[in-house]
Amino acid sequence: MIGTTLSNRYQIDSEISRGGFGIVYKGHDLLLDRDIAIKVINTKTLGLEGNTKLFQEARIIAQLNHPNIVTVYDAGEIDDTTFVVMELVEGRSLHDKPPKDLEGLVSITQFVCAGLEHAHQNGVIHRDLKPENVMISSDGSVRLMDFGLARSVSTRLTSEGTILGTVFYMAPEQALGKTVDNRADLYSLGVMLYELSTERLPFSGEDPLTVISQHLYTTPVPPCAINPKIPLPLESLILRLMSKRPEDRPSSASEVKHLLEVIWEKPSPAPVEYQEELTLSRIVRGRIVGREREMAEMVSAWRGILQGLSDERVFLVSGEPGVGKTRLVREFMTRVAVEKAFVMLGECYAEEGAPYSPLSQMIRQVLLYLVDTNNQLLDNWVLADLFTLTPEMQNRFPEVSPNPKLDPKDEQLRLYSAVLEMMVWLSKNSPILLVIDDAHWADRATLFLLRYLARQSRLMKIPLVILATYREVELDEARPWHEVLGDLNRERLSIRLKLSRLDKNQTCNMLAILFNEEITPELLEAVYFETEGNPFFIEEVVKTLIEEGKIYYQDGRWHRPPIKEIVIPQSVRIAIQTRLNTLPSDVQEMLRMASVLG
Repeated sequence: MIGTTLSNRYQIDSEISRGGFGIVYKGHDLLLDRDIAIKVINTKTLGLEGNTKLFQEARIIAQLNHPNIVTVYDAGEIDDTTFVVMELVEGRSLHDKPPKDLEGLVSITQFVCAGLEHAHQNGVIHRDLKPENVMISSDGSVRLMDFGLARSVSTRLTSEGTILGTVFYMAPEQALGKTVDNRADLYSLGVMLYELSTERLPFSGEDPLTVISQHLYTTPVPPCAINPKIPLPLESLILRLMSKRPEDRPSSASEVKHLLEVIWEKPSPAPVEYQEELTLSRIVRGRIVGREREMAEMVSAWRGILQGLSDERVFLVSGEPGVGKTRLVREFMTRVAVEKAFVMLGECYAEEGAPYSPLSQMIRQVLLYLVDTNNQLLDNWVLADLFTLTPEMQNRFPEVSPNPKLDPKDEQLRLYSAVLEMMVWLSKNSPILLVIDDAHWADRATLFLLRYLARQSRLMKIPLVILATYREVELDEARPWHEVLGDLNRERLSIRLKLSRLDKNQTCNMLAILFNEEITPELLEAVYFETEGNPFFIEEVVKTLIEEGKIYYQDGRWHRPPIKEIVIPQSVRIAIQTRLNTLPSDVQEMLRMASVLG
């Protein structure tokens, strides 16, 4: 491309940088005789629809006029090459030239907020805010670039489901392909503040989907636990910006700018007492370890169903308590949700609930989706029967009248038909994943309806999968579940993945992630000997040793006495009881009452 002239006007001189979406060149506008930056877009990552949207956004962005935003001059396409012409800013990105101290970081962030507020007021959302897109010019001015030219995650997927582009700064709702507003940029701003104040990303991993899963489910280590110089109000603002729900974040960039001004009027490090309280918060949670084979099997089976090559509509994930069933399923839910599947979760509990309780949770998610999207394509008779399981949702659809009464058997059949009709409607736009957590506690009515859906989805070729987790050790007490399991196996409707405990190497990896540092062979041997690789037990042992002060954080790293002086709890029950014993007596009494009341 170097030496090429685009549209007989824009001469490409030299390369500045390159990324997943294209290459940025330094160039010259021959008509206006000025230096420019030319971003040549990789059109394969955009597709026809994305390319059209690019031109629409470029026209909008070109109207932005703010000292903290890089100006967009033009956009064009020639010989299948899409390009955007921008103002050339001589300097370095915030990634290449991070601020030297917190005061500099706060100052730069205020300029970023000013640029964001101007864009948001003009209806432009960045969608890819990160340090690489914040330029610090030679005179010290702060400029935001690539405004609105970032693609949503739905266009970052290859045909194999791989995500293109940066996910470390991506808001949860954006990762799931939902509609985003200015608060998605504020989430990214929070991640930037976290990284630049702690010199560490809040969430990391080699697989982009692992990072997205942490954005969705994991609480980050408090910034003050990494950098004690961070003022407590600044930490509170960072964590608020990184709230999983958009409504829990600040409402605007101008509000963030004002809060930063207030914080920096009288900045002071977090109190020593607070630092001491953060010891347990320093362990890194939310990362899955040692389940690559099981994940690959689930993904392969999912793809087989979508391609019409498989009839096994139920994925069964079994294992003992604490072995990591829920965590594996969350990773899988994240993967298929990013690929535009409609994911519904229903949880079962040991205490007997109302019939169809897990399915009621799922139906509620669908009805809320209908309300949020102002989309009511389901027939009224279907909605009326769904309201029998979610009566609190009926007032959202006042035009729907109740169905006529039938005898119990016929009403059950009509309910089954209504739920199936709902699934058929959803499947027209996306594949469906129904997740039942702790299915061994599910009621008989729920299990029989799920069995019906599995059979009908295979018969009607609906792209629907039911994923159920259960504990093998409780099968004797779960007779309805045991009966349905037998039916699913006989009819070849299911595949089963049995999760085993972690081996010693996997246990070492898990400990290394929890402590964010290398683990000594002595500590590994001691922990593995008692836990035998049960992930929940491993984490509880780590928490117990930290709360007892046997493992402590000092001078930026973890310390412990000789291993012979450490007593490792010999069971999960002992580990948890040891931690409970440190609670005040009135709290312990309340927990005892709660355990009886349920």
